[in-house]
Amino acid sequence: MKKLCALIVFVGLALVGWAQVPVAVVNGEPITREELESATRLNQILFQLYFQYPRFAQSLMGTPEGKAFLTRYQRDVLEDLILRKIQVQEARARKLAADPARVEELVNQTLAYIKSYYDLTDEELVAELAEEGLTLEAFKAQLRPQAEEQALLEALKQAVTAEVTVSEEEIAAYYQANPSQFLDDQGKPLPLAEVRLKIASLLALQKQDALWQEWLKRARETASVQINL
Repeated sequence: MKKLCALIVFVGLALVGWAQVPVAVVNGEPITREELESATRLNQILFQLYFQYPRFAQSLMGTPEGKAFLTRYQRDVLEDLILRKIQVQEARARKLAADPARVEELVNQTLAYIKSYYDLTDEELVAELAEEGLTLEAFKAQLRPQAEEQALLEALKQAVTAEVTVSEEEIAAYYQANPSQFLDDQGKPLPLAEVRLKIASLLALQKQDALWQEWLKRARETASVQINL
């Protein structure tokens, strides 16, 4: 396994210069091929396919249809990176900051996922990291930049949707239109007063999501984006 990891690293290092070529420029800021490869993990995927499913890999890499599929996959992931870059730029323009408590929460969530995925205890995770020459704190430091960016984007979404409100008329209308959602254990309707906050929260989330999607669409349409892929 370590030899396999080393080979992947070697291949990656050999392509570092090429990987720095921008695959897109968003409002003057580049997205490098290295960033795209990190997001798609295409080299790792293809490497594993060649060992486990060589015939499939040959068809994927050696036919026009397969190459078109890989290009489409890269373009889809690149579009996600472009949207993320636009959001980061907007957050910085608004002088927003990531909430440190949220950053720490996201880092811990990632650690919990890693332990669950690999079925590791805290002690086993520390031991695995030690084999790679890392302490737990050093590993958390590596996770923190991505967590900070995610928290920053969450702050942007909150800022964009901050003015969303839900009226009493909208709450009542939803209650009347969806009676089956508000029944007690005996199947009897719950009073509006008991479910008002639940409905208000639901409608607010729906409105916030709609407003956010509209903002993303408008921001993408008005951004200066050059794609070189």
